[in-house]
Amino acid sequence: METEFTQKQFEVTSPALFPLEKKGRVFTLFQKVQGALRNVPDFGETCRAILDAVIDEMDADNCSLMLKDPGTGELTIRAARGKNERESIYYSDHSGRGKRFKLGEGIAGRVLKEGQAVMVNDVDKEPHFVKVAGLNNGVNSLICFPVREKDQVVGVFNLSHSKRGAFNEEDKLALAYISNQMGAALTSARFFLEIKEMNRLVRNSTKSFSKEKIVPLFPRSASTFVEVGEMRGKDGIFLYANEKMRQVKEIIDQVANTDVTVLIQGESGVGKEVVARSIHLNSFRREKPFVKVNCAALPQELLESELFGYEKGAFTGAYRQKPGKFELANGGTIFLDEISEMSLSLQGKLLQVLQDKEFSRLGGKRDIQVDVRVLIATNKKIEEGVKNGQFREDLYYRLNVVNITIPPLRERKEEIPIFIEYFLDKFSKKYQKQIHPISYKMMKAFSQHHWSGNVRELENVIQRFVVLGDEDLIIEELGSGIKPTISQEKKGTAEQIKTWPSLKKVHQEASIRAESEMILKALEITNWNRKKAAQKLNVSYKTLLNKIKEFGLDHRFVHPRL
Repeated sequence: METEFTQKQFEVTSPALFPLEKKGRVFTLFQKVQGALRNVPDFGETCRAILDAVIDEMDADNCSLMLKDPGTGELTIRAARGKNERESIYYSDHSGRGKRFKLGEGIAGRVLKEGQAVMVNDVDKEPHFVKVAGLNNGVNSLICFPVREKDQVVGVFNLSHSKRGAFNEEDKLALAYISNQMGAALTSARFFLEIKEMNRLVRNSTKSFSKEKIVPLFPRSASTFVEVGEMRGKDGIFLYANEKMRQVKEIIDQVANTDVTVLIQGESGVGKEVVARSIHLNSFRREKPFVKVNCAALPQELLESELFGYEKGAFTGAYRQKPGKFELANGGTIFLDEISEMSLSLQGKLLQVLQDKEFSRLGGKRDIQVDVRVLIATNKKIEEGVKNGQFREDLYYRLNVVNITIPPLRERKEEIPIFIEYFLDKFSKKYQKQIHPISYKMMKAFSQHHWSGNVRELENVIQRFVVLGDEDLIIEELGSGIKPTISQEKKGTAEQIKTWPSLKKVHQEASIRAESEMILKALEITNWNRKKAAQKLNVSYKTLLNKIKEFGLDHRFVHPRL
């Protein structure tokens, strides 16, 4: 006789559900299993501890874990435990032992295929039971439960006894709990190993890795993980490990050595400037200037003179001639960031430059010809600006020759470990600090965070981690959804300081904290009006914007730039 039951029937299991005479042993079993889960990332040790607990606390002769071979799809025994410890098979990552069960073959293969647990209290009456010499000799009762990672059945957990009618409903409840915890342990261990291996690859190589080499190492991410690649960007290498970002890289390769205008779209902090620099540095203009202009960083009345320059006497204060950014970028590339913030009148002049390749300085009468490649970026949907009359339709079609959309970091989280490794190396060198590898607990916090500020937010978090060295603080703030500020550093006593920093470093870090706190206060007092805050701090508007970006405060602005 066999009994089928679904996993959902036993998702919530508590010792309180068991008869009084079994509550004590079940409570002990659950405690041991919870203790075993603390062994992550060592799944082998976790598996061994769970199997030992099952044999010690449940009335069974044997228990085993069978996992699906990702290559063949067959089940193999990866760990087993009998009442006699000499009968044990300790967990191995590499190969199973003995009989291999195909999908649907035997009770275990059937559980793997259908995803439903099975209890048999007399194997002689069960047609699906397959006797295997040396594997299940003397077995008369058994329970097989599917082991899941997320929604995928990846293995089977077995409990067997030589006595007929050995198992009951309470045993099913207990094994449901065990198999659920085994699946959770597998997920955690596999995630940790993927992170560890990805970090190792990044550390040991500066060249692109092939898809064929990487995908087998990360089977859980194989559907999205493409390659660990590189491109040249502002700070060095621009790494990517995502299918959508691979497509971005392909577009860059196709357009780099042309003169077409490229519109780069994406949320703030996704890496639009890095993509723009990659286009420039992979083009025939790579030896010429790359000039960036943030169209939101200057008042519109000053942006025109910044872009096109001015003649002496063009306006009050114009004591000398000044070339504009288009002139400075001649022969190279000009990158216009936040193009959607440009006024309609200035959009008209930009359209003329794109069409005629010439312009005149403010107050000038002579046309200046330039050979400039134009790259555009925005964090808004320009199409909506066209509809509501805030953006010229003719300019939009002139700019939108090639469109690159960069996905947010939350849609490409497999890249997080690569960025972490890169930024750790960058800031540990900058601040001359030795940083220990990030713990599993912290990596998990990174994987669960929403990253509304995208790669820039991640960079700022790593920068603060390197400066402050407080992992618990970073984890706490990531978990709360509040982006940490340097002013939130925990205080320590002199006895807790193991390595004394130089006074120069102490001064540098104190200066960063003080500036961050002062900027925050000014912004709060002015209701986050950056122009008024800059006036209170007696700094230029552009300087304040740079400081806000440096200290990771830009994520707080949910409205368009003022």
